Amino acid sequence: MLQWSFMSRLVRGLLVVALAGSAAAGALALRKRAPELPLRPADRVFFLGFDGADPDLIEPLVAQGKLPAIERLMAMGTYGRLRSFSPTKSAILWTSVATGKTMLKHGIIDWTYVNKVGLQVPFEDRSRKVKTYWEILSERGVTTGTLNWWMSYPPPPIINGYIVSNAFRHTLEPHTVHPQRLFPLIAPLKLNREDALEEMRRQGMPAWRKQDATLPLHGAREVLDAYPLYVSQDLTVDRVSDYLFATQPVEVFSTYFRLVDVTSHFAVHFVDRKLYAETVALEDAGRLTPEATQRMDTEFARVLTPLYQLMDRTIAKYLARMDDRTVLIVSSDHGFDFYRGNYAHAHHGMQPPDGVLFCAGPGFKQGSRLKGATLFDIAPTILYSIGQPVPSDMDGTLLTAALEPDELPRCPMRSIASYESQERQTASGTAASAIDDKVPEDLKTLGYIQGGGDIREGKTEKDD
Repeated sequence: MLQWSFMSRLVRGLLVVALAGSAAAGALALRKRAPELPLRPADRVFFLGFDGADPDLIEPLVAQGKLPAIERLMAMGTYGRLRSFSPTKSAILWTSVATGKTMLKHGIIDWTYVNKVGLQVPFEDRSRKVKTYWEILSERGVTTGTLNWWMSYPPPPIINGYIVSNAFRHTLEPHTVHPQRLFPLIAPLKLNREDALEEMRRQGMPAWRKQDATLPLHGAREVLDAYPLYVSQDLTVDRVSDYLFATQPVEVFSTYFRLVDVTSHFAVHFVDRKLYAETVALEDAGRLTPEATQRMDTEFARVLTPLYQLMDRTIAKYLARMDDRTVLIVSSDHGFDFYRGNYAHAHHGMQPPDGVLFCAGPGFKQGSRLKGATLFDIAPTILYSIGQPVPSDMDGTLLTAALEPDELPRCPMRSIASYESQERQTASGTAASAIDDKVPEDLKTLGYIQGGGDIREGKTEKDD
């Protein structure tokens, strides 16, 4: 009897083991048959924004061998002109880059432009209405770091990552950074005017002395007086970017620089006087040809060479930080065109000058020229590159023309109607007025406010 009981228990035990093994095998088979998660094109995305960088100035400098990092970026990825739109104001354009949406959707409005052209706007307040790609990614568990972006102050309390708002460049206040624990780490990196002057000498940047100007300065004097401040701000952003990149690694890292744009607003005052006079005469007579414009562009590029070389050195650092699972995207928001005796971008009488776009890394074509890209396409392309669905309510779309033919079959683009169903998180209880007051002062200095389009009339850039 005892023997039978033992045998019975043994059989039952073997049966349990067999059933468990069968269940495990079944589960394994089910796991094998289950659909795999979509492949993620890249593990990291770096996005560098350079305000005002112009393809018509970059190309001759690359041809002269003066921008080796950009030349390498062109060879290892896809490159092309980036279509901008009116009104070409940085706050509006860079918000469109970050959201993939028009100003009428994202809410950062040029009200003077809207009233002049008779656009209908369904709201009156001046705050951003929709999410940026870094807010979307943070909600979806992707870590992000964003620095110096227009309209990023006060920084929203994103969960996964950090934001150094554009107000940090103006003032040493903890509430310009989220999370605020980062502020004491980056505050010592900020440069002042004297630091900037020393860095300008060390890096071989022009002093832009008023006595060296070849054309009457008129309104540009104010920009020249403030120029070391603008240099200190961009170099501070560069230093903080390097520090956070090294110490606070994230999956999507974005940083923005504006010195090319600032310098382009007055650099025409330092071009060859004879060539300038010839070009203006042709323009006034209605005989300005593409060849004459190209000659003027080449001269303008010569004057701006040190600024584009500074941009090139920044790009070189991020090229060195890439691996085979990193996407690097570099763009501007607009360029500059010769118009009414000046280089401008915000005159209502002109077409918005194209910006520039570079995309390199896994899945992107190499040594390819891209056509038809717009500012709105950058955010969807970043979302796709980091493995997230592209929303249908963005005005841009994935830059499929920039991708290798086998990329979409390997990593299909997923879609979602919108990311706006969940309310976006905003900062609360932060007094912004003192910092906001600096914005019109800044724009007036650069000629956006009460400016003109023709330097022969003592104006810098018309914006009415």
